[in-house]
Order: sequence, then structure tokens, then C-alpha cells
Amino acid sequence: MVSNDYVPEWESTPFQHMQYTLVRNQDQFDLLFNDVKDTEKFMDTHGDCCVGFYNNYQFAIVQLGECDNRSIHQIHGLLLHEAVHIWQRLRTVMGEDEPSKEFEAYSVQRIAQDLFYAFEESEINNGLEKQTD
Repeated sequence: MVSNDYVPEWESTPFQHMQYTLVRNQDQFDLLFNDVKDTEKFMDTHGDCCVGFYNNYQFAIVQLGECDNRSIHQIHGLLLHEAVHIWQRLRTVMGEDEPSKEFEAYSVQRIAQDLFYAFEESEINNGLEKQTD
């Protein structure tokens, strides 16, 4: 379940060409725009997870809705999928037509891990709450 305390934070791709973050609902999505009138509708694509690019590809916003019926493996799969899309767009922004296999693998790994951590932070039961008997 999505935590009401979660505030999306921007992460930067290696070499600082693009910033990206994860949002889980409309309120979080709206926080990322200077004027709420400029925002879009959360999960407008009607998919399970999606990424939108803004400001000439300087920003990527990954949108993921409720995940109560999904395993952590399914969630990580969705986030990894979107990390690859971020990487694909980043390659274009960087002008990298043929990046090395290791550069590509490490870049996708870094983006995916940041999204995994953001997902963990966005969940109510993220392991940081005090346990009671």
C-alpha cells in the first residue's frame, strides 16, 4: 500500500543527462509540476506502469499504481522495464549510438536499483516502521 508520507525524489542518470523519479498516485505526480494546471492525469495510459518524458527529455517520471496483488518480483519486473525505456531515451540524449555492453548494463542496473529503492520507500510497510508485539 502506498505511503502518504512518500515524496518523490529526483535521481540523476550517470553523467547527469537526465533526472528520473517514481510516483504512485496523482498527488505525488502533481508535486513534480510547478503549476498543477500543467500536470497530466496519473496513469493516463491505463497500463500497469509507464514512464513519461518531460522538458525535452531532461526528466523522466515513472508512474506505478497500487501493487497489492503483485509480488515483489512482478513489481521489480515492471520497474526494470521502465528503467530500460529511460536508458533507451538517455542513449539518444547522449548521442550514444553504440554504447559498450558494460556501459549499457551498468546504466540500466543503476536506474533500476534507484527505482526499486523508491518503490520500497513509497510503501507503508517499508521495514522502517516500529514493530509492535
